[in-house]
This record gives sequence, structure tokens and C-alpha cells, in this order.
Amino acid sequence: MTLIEQTRERYLRSPRLEPADDGGALLHLLAWSGNEECVLRFKLSSDVSVQGIPFATDHPRSIMSWAPGTAHPSDDPASELRDEHQGWSVEVRHDGPRSNVVVTPPTGAEFVAWTAFGIAAAPTIHSAPGGAWIAFHHDVREDTGIPDVPKWIAVRFVNMEGGAFEPAAPMTGRDRDLDGEEQGFEFPSLVVGDDGAVDLFGRGSHNIYRQRLNANGFSEREPIDDGLWGCRGRRVSAVLLTSGGVLTARRGRKGIEVQAFEAPSGGAPELVPAQVDAGGRAGELGHAAAWSGPQVLFGDIQQHSAHSDGVGSADETYLRARYRYGDDFAALTDHESFLGKRIGPGEWAYLQAVTERYDEPGEFATIVAYEWTGKAHPGPGHKCIYLPGPGIPIISRDDVPVGRDVVQKISEQGAFTGPHHIGWTGADVEGHDPVGQPVWEICSCHGCYEHPDHPLGHRGELHDQFAKPLLDQGLRFGFIANSDSHGLLWHHGECRKRDPFRTGLTAVISASRTRSAILEAIRERRCYATSGAKILLDVHVAGFPMGSELDIEGPVDVHVRALGTSDIARVELMTPDGVVASDSPGSPSASFVAEVDASYVYCRITQTDGEMAWSSPIFFG
Repeated sequence: MTLIEQTRERYLRSPRLEPADDGGALLHLLAWSGNEECVLRFKLSSDVSVQGIPFATDHPRSIMSWAPGTAHPSDDPASELRDEHQGWSVEVRHDGPRSNVVVTPPTGAEFVAWTAFGIAAAPTIHSAPGGAWIAFHHDVREDTGIPDVPKWIAVRFVNMEGGAFEPAAPMTGRDRDLDGEEQGFEFPSLVVGDDGAVDLFGRGSHNIYRQRLNANGFSEREPIDDGLWGCRGRRVSAVLLTSGGVLTARRGRKGIEVQAFEAPSGGAPELVPAQVDAGGRAGELGHAAAWSGPQVLFGDIQQHSAHSDGVGSADETYLRARYRYGDDFAALTDHESFLGKRIGPGEWAYLQAVTERYDEPGEFATIVAYEWTGKAHPGPGHKCIYLPGPGIPIISRDDVPVGRDVVQKISEQGAFTGPHHIGWTGADVEGHDPVGQPVWEICSCHGCYEHPDHPLGHRGELHDQFAKPLLDQGLRFGFIANSDSHGLLWHHGECRKRDPFRTGLTAVISASRTRSAILEAIRERRCYATSGAKILLDVHVAGFPMGSELDIEGPVDVHVRALGTSDIARVELMTPDGVVASDSPGSPSASFVAEVDASYVYCRITQTDGEMAWSSPIFFG
């Protein structure tokens, strides 16, 4: 194996191989140096050694990705939904909650090779005698036909007439219920040997695998890297060399790893007609229409993809939120820098473009965001940064390591932030600013950080960094909750729920499903947190909503109205003195008024099924 190392001055990503006439290959890389990106090209021999230095550069600007089937730069945010090879093309088209994998042969006639109420992504195609092989990953379970969290690669053969076929032998090792570091199988690449055998390369959460398909069926998946958890590239580039053998290139922790394998062999696999319609079902409906309070919108504004240390494509974030869960808004917050993985100008431009692509004002709002990844406590911890729109550069922890400085700089950009998993990596009290950091995340897949003895549990033991102890010290902030999902069941065995996307939700009181209105509501703390259920909640004092700061001293009446997703066990008003008033309605609906005299008050809802909600505090004095 050959490693082309990256440096602080030259960061490398997105390798693309193509065979050369002399039996070797050309390796094309996207390189980030300074404020620009360019294409670097290396000549490789058949034994994977690098011949000379990069011999050409071009395209001196930020580059989103490669054009389908080529090593030419592309600025199209949909380029990763399409692939081409020798006159054939494959494309994933999303029609609301349905995904369609569309194949076009050289004749130009389109046909659907797979469709379902689910999410497909990362298609690839490789021509072969009589047709072409395609592969893609999707989230529809083979046993139930219902979409799930883990994704798995599907392999199909398509002929010129539009027939779709699949291997007669079932894929070995396919398990959608794993809960360790390696879950799923995604971002496929294909190589077809001279005798019709196929090699499949793909990503299993954080590591890279090879699986052979031939006349004997599927082999077991074979890991081809070190097996250690961390941030890696999304897709392997694999080519069949004219000299024989297979060459692969992939992004590792320290740079680009090039590796040689023997060519696929063992004969063509037996095929049977494929199930083109894989079923699935549409997503959740919106919450109860019986609510008479202000309009409440729900969204998950902290999620990760394979662009940092999560799984799945950027597109999946927004498709899943809107059509699977019926959310009103969403944000993708990949780490700007983490475990050797950095988001450079081109990748950041791509992520912003995808976010814009799914923004539909009035129907579904997307928020441009990223996670600033500081050092754990006593460092500044991790902060999700929410931007007013695209076109604003990332502030890296490598350049701005101090939390207070980060808050100041993003405030100048018109952005704001909120710390998360605060009891694990810290809340950054020293860097807190109620304007630039108006909200804190108190619930996610890592647990609940309201107080240390919480029944929902939590990851981390920084008990002095939890929300209520810091409110008691006089800090002022609102509450949000999000999944912090990396797309993994049980989040490496430690998530609160099997479905990590249902472990936290942010609710906002807003009249409109637009980015600006939702950001304004969060900035003004007209928001609250839930443990993942769409509990409707309205809390006010003298007509002033949650999050308000009121120049009032002495007792006030706190009005609470709630509609749960199941029976509400308790409604509690929390102050520095703990629970000062409560009610036990024993039904989904609650209406509650109590007199409170304190420096702050917030409402906590607990349902009989264990789901919870926390209003942003109202502050007094």
C-alpha cells in the first residue's frame, strides 16, 4: 500500500483513479492549499508506487466534487447522485418520500431499476457484456420492506432492454441490527472482471470493505484498512488495470491510501429477476390538530453525515427529516475539523449547496450549520454554529481555539451558537454570551444534561457543567435538543434509543416555516427541547413567551398549556429551589397556572412513556 500524505499546508480528499495505457493508473486528487483548491494528478505504476511528483494542477478555486464518471471538477450539488461509465448512466431521483434509481443505457431509453418509499443514494455503474452492473445504498429493510436507520448496498445487473436482475445468492454478512462500531454498508464502487465476476467496495460506518460476487455467490466482507474508528472518505475509487489486477484509492486518516488487489475472478454470478419496487411507506404525519396554542414547529438541527464522522450522504439528512419524520426544519452540522478530517472550501461549498437545494420556504426549512469542535473540558467543548445563510466561511478550531473568540467572530457573521453534550465535553461557561450563544442543547442521543441525576441518563460526568446548576449560578440561556445522530444504531452502543434520530428535537414557536423565522425564534429563545417526541408546549407570563427576560420582581402567574403524544404524568415548574409547583393530569392534555417568585422558571413535562419536554426559562429581575 502507498500513502500520499496530507499536511497542514496541503489537505487531500476525493481520490479518482483511471487506468493508463501503460498498465498503471492516473490518480486525481482534490487538494486544499491556502484558500483555494486545485486538482493534483499523480502517475502510479501497477505496483502502486508513485512516479515523480504531481505533474499537473488546474481549476484554481474551491471544487465541490467530480463530474459523474470523470475526473473533471464539478460545481453541481447533485453530482454525487449520478454516475456514468462507457455510455451508461445511473441516477437517484427523489420524488418526495420515494427514491427512484433510474438507469439509462447507450440507447437513451430510461428505466427504473429500483424504487421505494425510502432513501437511496451514492449510485455507481460499470458496463459489462450485455448490460451494466449498478450498485447503490438504501435504507429499506429486506425482511419488512420498511425504512430503517442502517443502510445497505444493493447490487443489480441491467440489460439493454430495461430488465433488472439481482444475484440469485443472498448477500452474506448483511445485518441491519448491529450495534457496534461497524454498521451498514454504503457508498459502493464496482469493478467487473473479464470473466464476469464482480468486486464490490464499500464503507461500513467507519471502515472500508471488499466483497466478491461470482459464480459461487457473495464472499464474506473483507476489511481492507486498519479497522480503527475515525473519519474517512466516503467512497473508494477502484479500477481494473490493463496490466491485470485492481487498483483502489481511498481517503484515510493521514492522506490518500492506494492499494492493489488481484482482479475479480470465479465466473459470472447466477441472476434472477430483481424486485424493482421495494415497498416502504411514507413518513410520519404531523402532530395533533387539536392544539389551540401558538404554532409550534419541530426540527433536528444537529446531525452528522459521512462528510465528517457520521454515515450517509448530505442529501439523506434533509430527505429523512422531511419525509420520514415529518419535521419542519433540519440542519446538517458536520465537524469542521475532527480526527484528521477537515472541511475545506470546496466541501463546505458542496454542503451549503445541498442545504440550499432542500430549502423550501413555507414548507420545509434548512439551516446552514457546522460543528466547531473544540477540546473537551476544561477546554471550550463543542459548539454547533448556525449561520443566516450560505456564503459564510467556516471558522476552524485550528485557527480560533478559544470559545469566547469563536462566539465573538460568529456574532460578527450574524450567526449564533449553542454548546452540546455539555456534561461530557463541557459547557464553556467562560465563553458564554447570551446573544452569541443564546441556547444550550440539553438532550440528545448522549442523554439529558438538565441535572446530573436525570432519569434519562447521560454520557460524561462533568456534573458542574449541567444546565440547571449553571442556571442557578445566574447564566441565561434557552433550551434546545437534537439527535446529534451519526446514523448509528444505539450510537456505538451508548445511545438512548435504537433510532438515534428520535433522541432529541428542537421546537420553536414561529408563524412561518422559513429559515429566517426559525433562526429568529431560537435566537430569542422562543424555543424548547424534547427527548424526541413532538410534545406541544406553551409557557408564558403576562403574555410574554418562554425565553423572555422580564423586569419584574415578586410573584407572577406562570401559564402552561401542553398536548402530549401520550398521557402526561407530570407538569412541573422548575426554579433555583427545584420543583415549586406541579400537576398530574394523567391525560395527553394539560392546562396549568401557578404562582412563582424566583429569578427564573421553566416548565418540565414528563409523559407516562418516559418522553419529556423542557421549556426555555423565563428570567426575572
